[in-house]
Amino acid sequence: MKIQLDNIKRVCTGQRHNAFGDAVIFQDQLFISYRSGTHHMSDDGKIIVVQCNLNGQSVSYHPLVLPGYDLRDPHFTLTQSGKLMLIAHTRSSPAHPVPETVSWFSTGNNTWSGIHFPGPRVWWLWRAKEHNGMCWGLGYLRQANQLNLYAGQLRGRMELKREAILSKKKHGLGYPNESDLVFTSDDRLIAIVRRDADTYTAQLGISKPPYTQFKWQDLKMYIGGPAMLLLNDDSALVAGRHWDGKNLHTRLWQLNITTAKLTTLAVLPSAGDNGYPGLAIHNDRLLMTYYSSHIDNQSRMYLATFSVDQTRDS
Repeated sequence: MKIQLDNIKRVCTGQRHNAFGDAVIFQDQLFISYRSGTHHMSDDGKIIVVQCNLNGQSVSYHPLVLPGYDLRDPHFTLTQSGKLMLIAHTRSSPAHPVPETVSWFSTGNNTWSGIHFPGPRVWWLWRAKEHNGMCWGLGYLRQANQLNLYAGQLRGRMELKREAILSKKKHGLGYPNESDLVFTSDDRLIAIVRRDADTYTAQLGISKPPYTQFKWQDLKMYIGGPAMLLLNDDSALVAGRHWDGKNLHTRLWQLNITTAKLTTLAVLPSAGDNGYPGLAIHNDRLLMTYYSSHIDNQSRMYLATFSVDQTRDS
């Protein structure tokens, strides 16, 4: 696969800390989400959803707020019924000590429903993907040093499907946390997971229905806030924050799912507080969002546009 970076533009407004985003194409429009707050760990985080055309020109901005809560890490889910779902997490605070997963849905035009509380409580459901009419996601809890698999409905309840699919106790792999997952045409669940202990290396997990057993392979590098976009049953795009031994920056790879090999495609202009990308592809264009503080030490959201040639894809 070959890609060429064509353009990078800022897509957030104001001087607040803008970070932790995602991207998706819905009804021939690009939707971008991110958290906006006073600073990285402030208690006033709100979610901004930006609707753009496929050239990256902004059409509308919509804030999602839960008074008294810090909303964090918004991620999109496309449903088979034609809705766009968005999940986020409430951070624990003295006023609200129990963190929760929250969700909204949209049928278009950047208009959003009231808030739902699908769970799980306490555990951080990072992303969710719908497959065969059910939403699936991986949730982590730092104190437990493990990752659980959840399934259900984002407008109803997300229930525990399988406990400790990756953990320090069972696998000897410390602090698994942020993740992404995709489903192949033969119903395999492919997951990529960040870790922040021992070797700090990300893990690639593969499971077949009913998703009770996972095979894990070490990706041999650190990937923070991973995002994954399936190209075909054997290949995917992966993006995230990477440590090169000296600096943190945002990087894009191609993943060979069979061999667990990552090949670098691009290193984005980024430094300091950065990463947490979103990926969307339309025809021969890849749209990638991420945040970075490489300009004036201010965390801002960016949209990178790539030309894509998949003729050599494997």
